[in-house]
Amino acid sequence: MRFLVDSMAGKLARYLRLLGFDAEYHREGDIKSLVRKAREEKRIVLTRNTAILDFKGKIDFFFLPTEKTDEQVRAVLKHFKLKDKIDPFTRCLECNTPLEKVFREKVKGLVPFHVYRVHQEFYYCPGCKRIYWRGTHREKLEEKIRKFLEDSSEKASSL
Repeated sequence: MRFLVDSMAGKLARYLRLLGFDAEYHREGDIKSLVRKAREEKRIVLTRNTAILDFKGKIDFFFLPTEKTDEQVRAVLKHFKLKDKIDPFTRCLECNTPLEKVFREKVKGLVPFHVYRVHQEFYYCPGCKRIYWRGTHREKLEEKIRKFLEDSSEKASSL
């Protein structure tokens, strides 16, 4: 499933990426360019912009029921039945590109010395060239994922 998140819900795009979903962020506020991009890339628009209702039947979209990001995530997961499809930490949070596991030696000199010394596993984004590792922030992100899935204890306990 491929999503296009409009400019009103940027945090939602990041959280969907965190969960492993293809979620492009459309920074432009123009509804026509959003619709055009959704058609060209065969994406489902996620928005709070009521102007999207003019395109009902012309594109796939989900009107977000709230402004609160956590509730938006839960609504998307529920509406599209995605809880069993979550694959956390597999996409770049910045550019949405799937991450690739890389040999530790490849990141030497590209990450802080302490990080290189302490960690064995690294992931690389071929899109924006960022490098990811299981840092102290990971526990906070895992807790966030658990909260998104709190009504699905089986999936949350498998993280």
